[in-house]
Amino acid sequence: MRNPGRRLGVWSAALTLLATLLAACGGGTTTSSTDLTDDMTGTITVAYSTTYVFDSDDTSVIWWDKVKKEFEAAYPKAKLNLQGFNGTDVDLVNKVALEYKDPKTTPDVFMLPTGYVGQWVGSDYLLPLDSFVNDSTKAPFWKAFPKVIQDESRINGKVYAVNTGENDSAIYYNTSMLTKAGISVPWAPKTWDDLLTAARAVKKSGQNVVAFWAPAGTSAGAGGVLQGSANMVYGSSTPTIYDYKTNKWVVDSPGLRETFQFYKSVYSEGLGGSTSDLFSPKAVGRPVVLLKDHQMAIAVGSNWFADAWTEENRHWATAAQEASAVPLPTSKGQAPGSASTLGGWAVAISKVTKHPQLSWGLIKVIQSDDNQTYIANRAGFVPPSQTVAHSDGFLNFAPPFNKAFGDALPNARLVPSEQEGYPAWVQGIGQATGQIATDPNTSVDAAIKILHDTVANQVGADKVETLK
Repeated sequence: MRNPGRRLGVWSAALTLLATLLAACGGGTTTSSTDLTDDMTGTITVAYSTTYVFDSDDTSVIWWDKVKKEFEAAYPKAKLNLQGFNGTDVDLVNKVALEYKDPKTTPDVFMLPTGYVGQWVGSDYLLPLDSFVNDSTKAPFWKAFPKVIQDESRINGKVYAVNTGENDSAIYYNTSMLTKAGISVPWAPKTWDDLLTAARAVKKSGQNVVAFWAPAGTSAGAGGVLQGSANMVYGSSTPTIYDYKTNKWVVDSPGLRETFQFYKSVYSEGLGGSTSDLFSPKAVGRPVVLLKDHQMAIAVGSNWFADAWTEENRHWATAAQEASAVPLPTSKGQAPGSASTLGGWAVAISKVTKHPQLSWGLIKVIQSDDNQTYIANRAGFVPPSQTVAHSDGFLNFAPPFNKAFGDALPNARLVPSEQEGYPAWVQGIGQATGQIATDPNTSVDAAIKILHDTVANQVGADKVETLK
């Protein structure tokens, strides 16, 4: 995987620039309603990234050419114009935002990271899709989406985008390392104590490896938090980052204290990774290499790891025989039993399109089981459809890993990246976990203070709260 951030939805740093661009684009798409009638004739345009989603540019071309061929076969009087953009996710959304300045240049369909959808909705650029997704004849795939994914791009009660692929987190482990440590495999940890017990056993067995990879620090930015500490918060006794009832950021809670105590256990007992790896800008990808090189026993990691092991530069031919994955358990085994962050990419329809039905027809083609399977396997995603996520085409592509991440998906949760202040919370928890990794003598109270002060100083003391 060339760009870990593309899978992890590292969009928070770009939100300010994007908001400025969208505001500058003006009211070109502020019509009060859209006529959904369509003669199913004509040309529609889809905007997407050519270089930031798939594992390689050639697989991107193969998939989009396949979609175009299937769309034009399904709608013989229509044509699909493929408008690909090079660069990062930030480059993509900024370039497309400029196209939205004029209805004449606005693409009918746009494939974008889910974290950006709210910005487009706030500028009144996207067509609500409820009339499509609520009709099983038009959206036969929708019922197979877990509720959390159906709600992923639901804003102010309306659905504005349909997901094409997800990223979530779970626990990877090396089977022989756990076996040598006296831990039975297949391993099924039910609590965080089970995680620590296994890591301690690995260390006690004398194996010179990282016993437990718990991402910490600020070097990897939002991606490091999404792949690391935010998962622990969501698995804690109070799994709340942003309180939507009070519109405040949670900077102290029993769950945050559980999370910081877990980090203290990992780093004070010498179970964690080195600070040189943890604080590297490439930290999100380090466990991929360390697991492959037999230098790590257990890791909190993302679903794209297994996909990365199919790549030439990080190929691990025996990964399926040497390692496995299980959902990340909740702190005490409390419901729902597992936890994960959630991020992905989705397709949306422009509010000014002259072809809403054709545009939905494209989305329907994109959401076919076969197309979901291909993009999941070649872009390192978990399919949004539980039917596809449990199909042989997905499970057998990177066994046994894909099953664990498919199983974890229904209990995954979105991070509140659309909320102003999210970069501050990311920085605060990154600084707190980084301080613990650097100095394990750091108290939980001190870690809480770091998070509190960082967020309060940036968003205001009236925008933070403590949960009891």
